[in-house]
Amino acid sequence: MKKKLTILHANDIHGQLQFTVNKDLEMRGGISLMSGYVKKVREEEQATFFSISGDVLQEDIWGSDYKGTNTVSLINYLKPDAISLGNHELDYGLAHLLIFKECIKSPVLCANLVVSHLDEDLFMPSMIYEVDGIRILLIGVIPRAFFNRIMSDEFCRNMLIYKDTYEAIREETARYADEKIDLVVLMSHYGIDGDRTLAEQMPEDLHVDMILGGHTHIDMDEAEVINDIVIAQSSYGTTHIGRFELEVDMENGGIADWSWKRVPLNENTSTFDYGVDDLADRIVFRERPKQDNTKLCEFADVYTQRNRLYESDLGDIIADAFADIYPVDFVIMQSGSLRKEECGPELTEKDLKQLYPFDDRFYVVQILGKEIKEGFDYLFSLKPDGSVMNGTFQYSRGFRLVVDGTGCWEQGCHVKSITLFGEELEDDKYYSVGMTRNCTDNCFTYFAKTFDESRYKIVSLSTFNDLAKWFITREEKVVAPEKGRFIFENFDPATIKK
Repeated sequence: MKKKLTILHANDIHGQLQFTVNKDLEMRGGISLMSGYVKKVREEEQATFFSISGDVLQEDIWGSDYKGTNTVSLINYLKPDAISLGNHELDYGLAHLLIFKECIKSPVLCANLVVSHLDEDLFMPSMIYEVDGIRILLIGVIPRAFFNRIMSDEFCRNMLIYKDTYEAIREETARYADEKIDLVVLMSHYGIDGDRTLAEQMPEDLHVDMILGGHTHIDMDEAEVINDIVIAQSSYGTTHIGRFELEVDMENGGIADWSWKRVPLNENTSTFDYGVDDLADRIVFRERPKQDNTKLCEFADVYTQRNRLYESDLGDIIADAFADIYPVDFVIMQSGSLRKEECGPELTEKDLKQLYPFDDRFYVVQILGKEIKEGFDYLFSLKPDGSVMNGTFQYSRGFRLVVDGTGCWEQGCHVKSITLFGEELEDDKYYSVGMTRNCTDNCFTYFAKTFDESRYKIVSLSTFNDLAKWFITREEKVVAPEKGRFIFENFDPATIKK
């Protein structure tokens, strides 16, 4: 016997709340069209399941006001049947994460976070969702790198541990061994390459049927099948939604047949939900704090950062600002901290919030010269999973990194030199390196380095306010400095593996 099941899935909504209108005045995307589509399918199909695989919170100007929690009421309106964690749910620490968990009305799944001394899961690791007699086992999973984002908190380090994903899947499938399960679905935020690896290495006895993924922000033309596991992501924001039509084998379990498409959300495919539109309008415009358009300063030109891999005008300006504000030898700043592709010639407080929406702590870390060299050697080395650059950065004035990208994907890149104000780094000298919280939290991921707490000093609890003060004191126009802090020789960006 076979039964039909429709699965709708989204990922990486990132607080993209409102629709856009093209030149032909056609509406596209937004929470109102997504809600309308989900409602329509739920009314049309007898058996429907709707999920969101991570990153429902946002990272833009409204995220800096609300830390993303304004999105919660809209997600509750959508009524997803299950949600799994993404990396941006961990942006603001454990306390914020638990507030998010308690305020979201849908089940929030993650099988990897365990309270160590209690041996208890911090989140619901899995659940059974039943519709029209079809029983779906859902398991939420995140990679270890995301867990490291909250490890800077001493309480988290002492109380939480990361459970290996395959171990977690095995435990959750064993939990329901005596029950009838028709379908096993992972809700993952590993990214498409991570999902492929999960599927390739999946032990046969776990019988996973499907991975509903997120994190990569890709527009898949077709779902993939690896090791008999079907993998798909929907897109980014609210422009599309993924849709599976399954025939479920009710006798033996698993998928008998399936089709998938990435549905564009527009007036042709969806109805407009005016209820959620009114709610979104209140949140975005009337209930959020008033944005001050006060002019902070002027740029000498329109400055940009359009590719995170390379040194940029905006990256140089912000890194130099941090180096001026804090007592450091140089600054290492993640390129991803900058979220607006261009600014200027006038910079307002609103512009700065869009450019740098993270109001964060700032650390000074004492690092030996040889440790800095080893860290960058690791950053550009070929990893076992075939990756090379696991982070992209901007640097403050005086720092100069030269890397040879010849044969990058076959043997890794070669760090030719690292200098500070023209001098090679001394192996046994400690340098004061300025980094934001996120960078220090992920030092091991980026540079394979962990440092004793005695080497860290918090010098600010509010990087955004510090930047605003720095810009507002500029009496003359801010000029982007000449390039030369990161020289990447013999590298073709077209070879970057997606």
